[in-house]
Amino acid sequence: MIMVLVGGYVGLLWVLVKVGVFPKWYGWMKVSPVAVWMIAFMSIFLPLNWNAPMGGSMVTVGSVGIKPAVAGPVTEVVAKSRTPISEGEVLFEIDKTPYTAALQQAQAQLALAQDQLARKEELLSRDTVAVAEVEALRANVAVAEAAVTLAEVDLSNTTVRAPFDGMVPAMTLLSGNRVSPNVPVLAFLDVNNPVINLVLSQNQIRNVKTGQKAEAVFKAFPGQTFQGTVSGLFLSSPDAEYDLDGATPEVPTITDTTYVVVLELDTQGEALPPGSSGQGLVLTDQGTKFQFINQLTLRMTTWMNFF
Repeated sequence: MIMVLVGGYVGLLWVLVKVGVFPKWYGWMKVSPVAVWMIAFMSIFLPLNWNAPMGGSMVTVGSVGIKPAVAGPVTEVVAKSRTPISEGEVLFEIDKTPYTAALQQAQAQLALAQDQLARKEELLSRDTVAVAEVEALRANVAVAEAAVTLAEVDLSNTTVRAPFDGMVPAMTLLSGNRVSPNVPVLAFLDVNNPVINLVLSQNQIRNVKTGQKAEAVFKAFPGQTFQGTVSGLFLSSPDAEYDLDGATPEVPTITDTTYVVVLELDTQGEALPPGSSGQGLVLTDQGTKFQFINQLTLRMTTWMNFF
């Protein structure tokens, strides 16, 4: 953009010489484009780096690992890759046989404990049995009831359901695969709440604040400019963190750390597929008169995405 400005200035000088305003090319006319370039760079384009910072943007989504609560072979896989799934819908089934048997056993033990308690309570009413013996049987009934509850939970956990609306990016689970408790077997994406991350360098974030207006363009949507606001800033870097393990911390390698600015789009955020990349900018509260330059650059970028 700065070269366009300097080129326009040189073109103006050429026209003025051609029409006779200046009879010839003077020495100052030959060096003035350099001065114009320096003045424009220092007064307009350099401040734009932090008054309307631009950087690469990408659409990301949250994901969780699906961890079954019980072990066993998979008997049925219901979910399919990249197919929308509603919260509570079945993802896959685990063999119920051992858990059904465990529940039946727990129910039988509960029935036996309740029967024993009933007979002892009848004897207690006749003062033919000790109170402590009845209390012990009551405790046995409580334990048996808890065992039934746990068995019911285990049986229900053989049906693994979607934790929220989303999708499985790649269904790699097959019937017959054996799963273990608390071991992730699938990734599940929250595709209905995409997050747009704008990556900026350290010297670009000085004026960025939450609530400021932002714009983004993506290669997958040429010709479109998405409007939004800054919803958060991740002003942290793993390079600046120490492991709190009691060991002597290592001196980190000094690098040019980048930061992530989270953008929330006003509309059409749900239409952006995860992984869409492009460019974005933040319209800060400073230097607003010249922010249109970077806005124009962003729009030129989105139209170039057609090619």
